[in-house]
Amino acid sequence: VQKLSRELPELFEIAPSVPRDGTSSKVIKLDSVRQIAEKNKHALLDITPSAVERLNYVQYYPVVVFCEPESRQGIKAMRQWLAPDSRKSSRRLYAQANKMKKYCSHLFTATISLSGSGNAWYEQIQDIVRTQQSQPVWTTAEQVDVATEDSLDLLNPPSRVPSGYLTCDSRANSDYDDTTDGEAG
Repeated sequence: VQKLSRELPELFEIAPSVPRDGTSSKVIKLDSVRQIAEKNKHALLDITPSAVERLNYVQYYPVVVFCEPESRQGIKAMRQWLAPDSRKSSRRLYAQANKMKKYCSHLFTATISLSGSGNAWYEQIQDIVRTQQSQPVWTTAEQVDVATEDSLDLLNPPSRVPSGYLTCDSRANSDYDDTTDGEAG
């Protein structure tokens, strides 16, 4: 997300997040996504499957790219490269990616493999967006009414979410059981 917005600012912009009232979690306002789209740019979002469903419901039709890790070791290497201060368990991240693939693949526009070396995945993401951008989007004749203050939560640690908000915990278990076979703790 940061690489796309930094290297191609004329095409991509990270949607800003704002604190949610009374909690430590943050949300992305749908109005922010609309404003970025009005600049003829792609809003970059890091959101859960529930938030993707909400975007589809309000007829924003996101391009959802699932970056599939090859193994726990691959996740560990990528995490050390991109987020060296991260303390997230590679085993847990790999299990969560597998859950997301199993339960949410119907939401994916495309899946790319993170195996291999170099920036092949980065080029693939750009190609997917270009291809999707050139295709027509079929919509209903009636537009769904949406308040501009509606929100999409970010991919933050889980919190109890009041009704009307989406959980955007990056973990696949944000919408499913939190247990993984053989995982301690």
